[in-house]
Amino acid sequence: MSARLYLSRARLRAGHGEALSSIAPILLPEDDARRVGLAHRLVWLLFQGRPDAERDFLWRDEGDGHYMILSPRPPQNPNDLFDLGTKPFEPELSVGDDLRFMLRANPTVARKTTLPPDARATRSRGKRIDVVMDSLSKLPKSERARQRDYCVSEAGRQWLGEQGIRAGFEVLSLQTSGYSPTDVSDHERRDRRDRATVSFMEFSGVIRVSDPATFLTKLAKGFGSAKAFGGGLMLIRRA
Repeated sequence: MSARLYLSRARLRAGHGEALSSIAPILLPEDDARRVGLAHRLVWLLFQGRPDAERDFLWRDEGDGHYMILSPRPPQNPNDLFDLGTKPFEPELSVGDDLRFMLRANPTVARKTTLPPDARATRSRGKRIDVVMDSLSKLPKSERARQRDYCVSEAGRQWLGEQGIRAGFEVLSLQTSGYSPTDVSDHERRDRRDRATVSFMEFSGVIRVSDPATFLTKLAKGFGSAKAFGGGLMLIRRA
């Protein structure tokens, strides 16, 4: 990993008596869908220094206004809205190292679909599909409810195993939980056609590094889809 990275802990100053306490219920709503959308905007406040900036960071909502952030530049806190701690992210890894990890991801798989007959192009295109829904779609409808938990576990296990093959690690132990479709669309829009839903899954366990350089490169880019909404950041520590 040649590019410098920074790992940050940020806490929104919304507790009793703090700067944002009066609007804490608005910034940190109990509703999952609204909280995800607002967190997406709140974390951006730390990277507004460059007007032409694109999202080049990963983040994870730890709850109650706490966020973990991995970024190629240190976050800035000019308005003092956060308690912010930042340090260089410089793990020294070797082949065979075992790491405990946590990952919230939107696991998807590409499935080719044919364009409509009246379309000018005749090629096929890939569509990203939730791995759990993809797995359930292969079962008879009468079996889907009964097999749902199994599909969540197995689809997640297979997806992470495939990620490891490409990203330089092997999964030694794995727990999956928290599979939940979440509406991440702009709730100010009233047109239902604008609604967007992503399904996050929680992964944790132990991995073994087989290719440190490849692993760290992928770690910096993130895993899965929906990174703008808090997916993809893998947190690691020595096992």
